[in-house]
Amino acid sequence: MEIKKVLNLENDGLNMATDGQFLYIRCKRTMLKYRLDDMNLLAENVIFKKDGKARNFSVCEKYIFLTDFCDLYILNKSNLQVIEVIRLGEDLSSDLGVVRFDEQKAYINIRNGKMAVMDIETFTVKKFSVGDSSSWDHTIVGNHIYTGTVKGELIETNKNTMQLVRKIDLCKKNIYNAFHHNGTLFTVSQDMTIKAVNIDTFEIACVAKKAVKGMTRILGVYNDSLIIADGGISLWDKRSLELQNRFDFPTGHFNKGVLLYNNMLIGSDYESIYYYML
Repeated sequence: MEIKKVLNLENDGLNMATDGQFLYIRCKRTMLKYRLDDMNLLAENVIFKKDGKARNFSVCEKYIFLTDFCDLYILNKSNLQVIEVIRLGEDLSSDLGVVRFDEQKAYINIRNGKMAVMDIETFTVKKFSVGDSSSWDHTIVGNHIYTGTVKGELIETNKNTMQLVRKIDLCKKNIYNAFHHNGTLFTVSQDMTIKAVNIDTFEIACVAKKAVKGMTRILGVYNDSLIIADGGISLWDKRSLELQNRFDFPTGHFNKGVLLYNNMLIGSDYESIYYYML
């Protein structure tokens, strides 16, 4: 199947997320909501007065959590209106990163090894130290949080106590992404490797060397393939980490403008949004 352009949208680097029914996009200062199947625009709201590069967002069942430097914006998913703005950081030493969710709480990365834990219903916040290094990403599996750090450590934290459980050195620096699938934690990092870590033993089970480049992102798993964005799309056998396929597809600024939903790739460049069916 060919790559299909579905929307013209001039931008300086998009963030996107989907809940399966709708596609949410941050474009410059504005949040947009489209119906996923026909790309009809359902809601639009200008959030910011100025341009900014340090923005990202995640969606849960009820809300959109949008980060801008040290501030967290909580938006209504239905109409994209701002419900609350909470300042969680102070300066460049405490700006915000990735937001992940479980059923009741949001877990928000803060620079220099901190994490804010927010009750989704009450918006009350507690801050914890989960390490001595900043992190690019974390994922939640059961009662644990797995964080990939700038120092190259994979850290396991008990999310009930927010205490360290285990950690392992995976590389010299910059684990860009951590993704869980069926008892395996997959990571990509600055050393150009893809690693598979057994979640039970916390040992490296498999490594693909000289596999990826740049600020790589793991998009998910489809069939038996690990889908990765690093300026294009590559498919890797999820057990052996052998390369299965690689093809060109727009992945946006620093691979932030692409996502996988079931077998649908949704990508972007600085002018448009594209679909491709795996």
